[in-house]
Amino acid sequence: MITSAKYNMLYPPLVERIYVEESRKGGKDCEKAVKTRLHQMFGAYAQGNAHKKAAVLLQELEAGKDVKEISTAIMALHASTKERLPHLDTFCAFVANHTGNVETIMDLGCGFNPFSIPYWAEYKLKMYYAYDIDTRTKDLLNRFFAYLKLPSTASCADLAVETPSHKVDLALMCKLVPVLEAQAHGRGFELATQQNAKFLVITYPLKSLGGREKGMGKNYAAQFENAQKEEALGDYALVECKEIGNELVYVLVRKQ
Repeated sequence: MITSAKYNMLYPPLVERIYVEESRKGGKDCEKAVKTRLHQMFGAYAQGNAHKKAAVLLQELEAGKDVKEISTAIMALHASTKERLPHLDTFCAFVANHTGNVETIMDLGCGFNPFSIPYWAEYKLKMYYAYDIDTRTKDLLNRFFAYLKLPSTASCADLAVETPSHKVDLALMCKLVPVLEAQAHGRGFELATQQNAKFLVITYPLKSLGGREKGMGKNYAAQFENAQKEEALGDYALVECKEIGNELVYVLVRKQ
């Protein structure tokens, strides 16, 4: 289907779906089109041998190194969490201030974000569901969860067509809506409204991975406000919005 080894570790149903979609378009180079879409979803965030380096760091953690030090080093290996790191304490405090204690989290399109668990000092976590498209990320997270004595609840999913909806205190959709909207218009908010969570956090990037603003904050704020007007947020109501670092952060609560 795809000859590039770069995408061999991706969730097979997702790759198959994209391949079928591109095949139906009848373009001259289907494989190139598939690779372009996969790069937008995954390749742009991957940094070299990030997963191999993360595995080595987990060995150091299991050998007795400080958990926060190791988790920080792992997050620095992924473009999305790396840019959040300088503001992670502020991010966690902002969310926790509105949610109070949280025991269960679901992290959709998680990347390396679950390695931030040591930063959530306010939470007494019992369960952390994590969904990504990279099987290596899933395996690393389950290893990390095991170290933290949490259930092994990291899995793969094609969120453009699959809807995990565990009952949780907090659902996270960090920088996920734009990725889903590029796959299918309206899917981002559809997935959000299908969550069975008391609180929901939706974030948007304010800059591209290359550091350019491109009016992203203004455009995404308008997109969110439009969703509110069209009642596309379902049973969720906005609590507060704040720019934190290079991220526009929305905290929502399920209406009583």
